[in-house]
Parts: sequence; structure tokens; C-alpha cells
Amino acid sequence: MTARPNQPAPGPLPEVPGHRVLRVVGEGGMSTIYLGLQLSLGREVAIKVMRPEALADEVGRRRFENEARTIARLEHPHIVGIHEVGRTADGLPWYSMPWLPRGHVGQRDLSDDPGRVREVLRALLSALAYAHARGVVHRDVKAENVLFDETDRPLLADFGIALRRGYGTRVTTTGMAVGSTAYMAPEQARGEEVDHRTDLYAIGVLAWEMLTGQLPYDAGDAVSMAIMHVKEPIPRLPPSLRHWQRFIDRALAKGPIKRYHDAAHMLSALERVPQRSGTH
Repeated sequence: MTARPNQPAPGPLPEVPGHRVLRVVGEGGMSTIYLGLQLSLGREVAIKVMRPEALADEVGRRRFENEARTIARLEHPHIVGIHEVGRTADGLPWYSMPWLPRGHVGQRDLSDDPGRVREVLRALLSALAYAHARGVVHRDVKAENVLFDETDRPLLADFGIALRRGYGTRVTTTGMAVGSTAYMAPEQARGEEVDHRTDLYAIGVLAWEMLTGQLPYDAGDAVSMAIMHVKEPIPRLPPSLRHWQRFIDRALAKGPIKRYHDAAHMLSALERVPQRSGTH
């Protein structure tokens, strides 16, 4: 994703106090993300604005507000922070974040760079240890939510469906699975209660993806993908990556109790993975 601040997109753009909105850079079911210029500091920012149709949806509104409050509580070098919150001239909730122009981890081929894979995993596990200690479970860790800043530092983004302690099991309809099925832990796919170990499962999927360049399970649709996470055995890495298999096996254990106890435990296990196959 490359900023082109002098080429705003055609069509109506929201009026965000204190900012010049330049163009759309991303869209989701509940919100649109714009590249903007914060006028007081002259810096580029990403501005997330709730869609008008989502404002009338109580679940959607609560998710958006929950995300802003959650991010505001988390100050960590590997978590995307929040600059400011407010409402547009039309009354739509918005908040601004750092503009991260170097894309996400899914846009990079790290399969030939295991050292960089370790660096990214260390950063994410550090971020999750911090969030989990504050009662926040991300629930949607995936490649698209691991962004890079201008110094190439990985940051965890998008706490839109994060679970906060005290908010109940879900901020969705009871029994509804939330999250991206390609990274979804079996208990999450079944719509059951989740905890911090759900995020650790997703880190296991992401580790596999970075190491191999593909996902551990491949299916043609979201439902089939979720079923594979629930029922299919943990796949085997190629011989050149077999030294990672023990780490992956525990990360992708079907039951939470068989996974790493917490992010610190998983980070410790990561440091024990040999540098290459055949070493001890």
C-alpha cells in the first residue's frame, strides 16, 4: 500500500475535523479506512470511519466503539496505536491511527528468511502477552492484520472483534463464530468460548504460512476451512522445516489445554526451535 497524498479519490469523502481526507485505502463490512492528513501536525494518518448503514446496527456500533476503547488501552511498540477519536460532520464515529504504508505480512514471501519469521513471531507474541495481561483477546490474528511501519517493524492491528474482560464471551449473536476461518481455532470455529489460547493457535497458523508460503489447511470456502481446523490432523512440514514441527504441533493442538499456556510460554518454545533442520 503506497500513499499518493496528492491524488484524492473521486466521489464524496467524509469531513473529519482537523484533517484533510485524501482517498480510500481499505473497506470492511462496518467501516472504511481513508488516508488523511492531520492538519495540526502535517502528518499522514489512517482514518477509520464507521459506515452509515452500520451505525444503526447495535452489534456493529458496539464493535466499533469496543475497538477504539481497546486500542486506546494498549500502548506497545508492536501494536498499532490510536491518535484521536471523534465524529464526522455527518455524525459518523471515527478514529485515526498511524499510516503504515509498507503493507502486511501476507504480501511478503518470508519462506526463504527464517530469521525474519522468528523476528515477526517474537514481535507478535510480545504484543499478545501485553494485550492478554490486560484482559484483551484479539480473536482475529491473521496475515492482513500484521502491518509494517516505515522502519519495517511489524505491528498487530485491527482489534475490531477483540474480547475484553467484563464484556461477556462475545459481542455478537450467541453461538456465532467470529474471526477469519483460515486462522480460526477449533473452539472458535464451533462458536464456543475462547480465551488467549485462541490467539496462540492463530499465531501457529501464521508461523506455518510464513515458513511455507501457504496455509496449513486449504479449502474452497470458509465453512469447509473451519471444518478442516476442527477435524483434520495437523499437517506435516517439508523435511527442510521439520525442526519447526514440534513448535507447530503444540501451537495447532485441537484442544486449548494442549497448546502453549500463554504467549510467554510460546515465545520460550520459539527460542528453542533449532536454527536449521538437523541441529540441536
